[in-house]
Amino acid sequence: MRKILLLDDEPAVLSVLADYLQAPGIDIVTCREIEAAEALLEHHRFDVVVTDLRVSELGGLEGMRLIRWVSTHFPETTVLAMSGYVNDDVHALGRSVGAQAILEKPIDLRRLRRYVHGEHPIPADAPEGVVAEVDLLDDFLAAGSIRAVLQPIVELASGTGGTTPPFVAHAWESLARAPATTPLRNPEILFSYASRKERLWETDLLCIKAALREATKLQLQGRSRLFINTQPRSMTNPSFAPVVIDLIAEAGFKNHEIVFELTEQQTIVNPQAFAKTLGKLRDEGFQIALDDYGVGFANLRLVQDLRPEYLKLSGYFCRDVHKDPFKQMIVRATGEMCRTLGIPVILESVETADELEVVRSFDIDFGQGYYFARPAPADDFLHAERIVMSAPPVDPAVARAAALATAGDIHR
Repeated sequence: MRKILLLDDEPAVLSVLADYLQAPGIDIVTCREIEAAEALLEHHRFDVVVTDLRVSELGGLEGMRLIRWVSTHFPETTVLAMSGYVNDDVHALGRSVGAQAILEKPIDLRRLRRYVHGEHPIPADAPEGVVAEVDLLDDFLAAGSIRAVLQPIVELASGTGGTTPPFVAHAWESLARAPATTPLRNPEILFSYASRKERLWETDLLCIKAALREATKLQLQGRSRLFINTQPRSMTNPSFAPVVIDLIAEAGFKNHEIVFELTEQQTIVNPQAFAKTLGKLRDEGFQIALDDYGVGFANLRLVQDLRPEYLKLSGYFCRDVHKDPFKQMIVRATGEMCRTLGIPVILESVETADELEVVRSFDIDFGQGYYFARPAPADDFLHAERIVMSAPPVDPAVARAAALATAGDIHR
């Protein structure tokens, strides 16, 4: 399938172009904001990108920035620009940033189709192409269409967990889901788009509300913890703590039953504001989990700076861990370090019995992944025999204090 990205701030233009270019073997994604296009390009490869040069109410030639980015990072992608006003200077600038052609509006549709469909005819048996539209972020957020699904975090430690069902759920992670008909169903694309539009707080708030709505159906209160994914940059908003604390109380949860799972994939712009909110949440009894440890920004320094109550080791290190001695050493060493610090480890993406057996031999505390259960609505777990509720969980802060005290005795 050839994948085509169309960017124009006029819906009528996108509709005409998509209708004309649609064909078997051609998948088309349309968007109306440059931030949406950038988010899509971060996570998907496109064969052709077609962009208007003016894609903002502010005017200017913002499309040139997108062309430069695509041509620099994906030189094999065909990049075409559209403009209502084209002269020699626009042609020269477009060529200098990597555009293969500058098409003047009204567009010569036959010429555009030759670029988009490629030089070779589309095979007769090519699958039917689809057109997917990315909503404006403001419209998407206003619709409030985000829902949540839950996935158990199960006990693995010797004496509590096993390699066969039923598995004991220590906690549940809430995962945001958007309608399957929009490219924003991918949370990474959604939050990348929201970040570029400086709308992370509003987006996070919708996800938190959805998480609480879904989790209340399991009646977890007093029996288990709820992990809620949170972008640290949302915490720089001064409204985060008071608004979220009220929402959690209204949902019937105690503060110590909530774990904010920090999922930041970018640097925190205002670390002072983030630290202030984090301190307020900790003072109120909330806990923190550091997500995706070992990849991206989740590194050893964050363990030192955040002192999390839980550490989630990236599923990358679990994939085929039973076949990879190097990964085994990393998982074992991380577990040993965290036991000394009193921080429970959750290994993500456990998908096979072989992986689970190796992981349990390293005394990893908890596991999460498809082998135990796929993310699903709460109703799917109400009468499930594969997952059972745990006894009231031990407070990680207490466990950590005991571990550090033991380590102090050893070194005295």
